[in-house]
Amino acid sequence: MRHLFLIAFILITLTNCESQARQACALPYSNLQSEDRCGFVEVPRNWDIETDETTSLGYLVIRSQSKNRKDDPVVFLQGGPGGNVLDLANIYSQINLDSDRDFILYDQRGVGFSEELCPDLNLQLLEIMALDLNIEEEIAELKKRVQSCTDYLKTDPRQFSTATNAKDLEALRQHLGYKQLNLFGGSYGTRLGLKYMELYPNHVRSAILSGLFPPEIRMYDHLFSSFSHSFNKMFSDCAKNSKCNTNYPNLKTEFLKFYSSLKAKPIQIFLNGTNFVLNQQDILLFIHQMLYKDSTIEALPKFILALKNRDKKYIAGTINSFLPRLTLINLAVYYSIMTADEGRFNNQAKLNKDSRDLLFADTGLSLFSADPEVIKIWPSVNVESNPMQPVKSNIPTLLISGEYDPVTPPSNGDTAAKRLRLGQHVIFSNDGHVPINTCFFSLAKQFLDNPKAELNGNCARANTKFNWD
Repeated sequence: MRHLFLIAFILITLTNCESQARQACALPYSNLQSEDRCGFVEVPRNWDIETDETTSLGYLVIRSQSKNRKDDPVVFLQGGPGGNVLDLANIYSQINLDSDRDFILYDQRGVGFSEELCPDLNLQLLEIMALDLNIEEEIAELKKRVQSCTDYLKTDPRQFSTATNAKDLEALRQHLGYKQLNLFGGSYGTRLGLKYMELYPNHVRSAILSGLFPPEIRMYDHLFSSFSHSFNKMFSDCAKNSKCNTNYPNLKTEFLKFYSSLKAKPIQIFLNGTNFVLNQQDILLFIHQMLYKDSTIEALPKFILALKNRDKKYIAGTINSFLPRLTLINLAVYYSIMTADEGRFNNQAKLNKDSRDLLFADTGLSLFSADPEVIKIWPSVNVESNPMQPVKSNIPTLLISGEYDPVTPPSNGDTAAKRLRLGQHVIFSNDGHVPINTCFFSLAKQFLDNPKAELNGNCARANTKFNWD
């Protein structure tokens, strides 16, 4: 993507809140130490034109307390696009991969503390899902709900794209004064990480990228088939497991019977303080989300049984446990970046082709089907250079995939690895999207200590065992 060489010549106005942060950090981070830095950096609102207009990026630097502190920090690149970080700094600070290195958390432009774009638009998703609408009705309702945001965007000169985010990250690096970074990206953060590696290779020591979303892979080309493959794998693995097959016999057949009955008789539950009608599309989206994490993959057979038995208390409790994932993404930033990165495509045809002959071709994934239709009407500021091409690099890179991942399958990691000369791809058995566990932390620390050494990934293959009781 993007303008490689002009960035060094653009004057960036910096706002340094370090002195204030040492006394009172405005971010919700309860463990701030005197050496930590909490502040904002001002970056151009539009990188392609000379203007005094800027936008603020909020950041938190958690300084290493180690006697062996290294000069190259780890910077966390959040997924989404549009994922919030700083509002959850107490949580994200715990994924610091190396106590010998500073850990940088920041909100990408338009997110959270970085001048949030159209706040709470993502909550509209849940409100729409709570209604008993078919896909065509959901698309129409979502278009109506985003109208005020699209009207605002026509007045906001901010650029949004992965190229823009990479330039912002470079501005943050310069502001903080580090010579090199170790990148740690998850999901969309891997796309941003790869692009930063391409644009600023001299400023990257190593990269750990989990749940690969390479620039050349389009989100919607294989959305349904990736989900279907993951879901069918759960059915197959359960049938092969004597305990699971005993407790949940004929699980796939039973699910399809129940799923068919939902069309005429959806389930009405009380969810997140709202009366919620669970129809076929909603069930698929929630199952899609459950395939993201090992603990919820493990719970899927029991959840399907609860659906069959219409156990509303168990259904609501299960959904509530992972519901926050659906509300942590800034939907306006998501649409803005996807529009810039993947273009105003007519991708509905690709979605239809990808879902053909699958189990759920007649219903599809709720709201995901609306994305291409919304992107067609989404206003965006032009980005002069934003090619979505494969990234070639000699930077040591650890690639992580989960074999159950329903959105960025291991094949994405294989695709990215082809052009990363010093890349190592580790696939976690029985895990989903962006695996985070003891084995991952161990591999990440080994890699950061010696990025060019070959890792033993045996723990990833034996790390997770499902307890299908």
